[in-house]
Amino acid sequence: MRPSISRTLRRRQPHPLHAIILMAAVALLGGCAAHQSLPISDVVAMSEQKRAAEPIIAKIRSAKTTYALKGSDYGKLQDAHVSAPVLDYLQQAFVDDVDLLTRYWVTGESLGGCKFCYPQEVDLSGLSTGQALKQQPPYTSYVNNQPEGMPSWYRPITLSPKGTAVSIDDIREMVRQGKSQAEILEALNTKGLETIIIQTDTKQIRTRPLAAITGSELAQLRADGVPDPVLDAIQNSFLSQFVALERLRYINIGKGSVQS
Repeated sequence: MRPSISRTLRRRQPHPLHAIILMAAVALLGGCAAHQSLPISDVVAMSEQKRAAEPIIAKIRSAKTTYALKGSDYGKLQDAHVSAPVLDYLQQAFVDDVDLLTRYWVTGESLGGCKFCYPQEVDLSGLSTGQALKQQPPYTSYVNNQPEGMPSWYRPITLSPKGTAVSIDDIREMVRQGKSQAEILEALNTKGLETIIIQTDTKQIRTRPLAAITGSELAQLRADGVPDPVLDAIQNSFLSQFVALERLRYINIGKGSVQS
């Protein structure tokens, strides 16, 4: 015997819990779509207005925005009156996000299509010309040899141990000696950057490592005459070391080792 129309309709009504879940998902997706990352131009504008570092940092943090800055970007921002504490916050926030992306890479998790959740790529070339600064989320498709969401300029580096690596002080000395940009980059490319992955600070309790090279240090290197391509290579080498170390750490944690 065929069921009545009324019984069929009752059977097809969605469960109340399913409706709640659907509404929550729609709200979440809508919130993600509506969220706007804080433009890096706002950080520059607040700095030019000589606002204190704390309110600027609070604004960036409340906007849940991180910027994927190249090594040379910190000096450019310093020239635009961004203070050292803000530069250091920008670098540490970027490193914290890279740490998270590396963990997700190891564990198979993902931030999905939440574009504003990833470090935002910026183009600061407009600072010198007065043009609008460009900003966009990274390309988030999975790449086999690096975490999802790393900036397009990032390249993993694998160097065999051959001799002494190049330190930051070595780079300063090469600049003082008048070595060319090409010579400094050649040294970096063949010997690699001396390991500067993390630093310790007993005054703070953190769940993620502190960046051993800060935004203000990168800015100072630029003020000392280190060329922009060299600064970019330093930042890329530092991040490559950091990703490699954190990847191994998360793999070891997954195997049950004691976290250091």
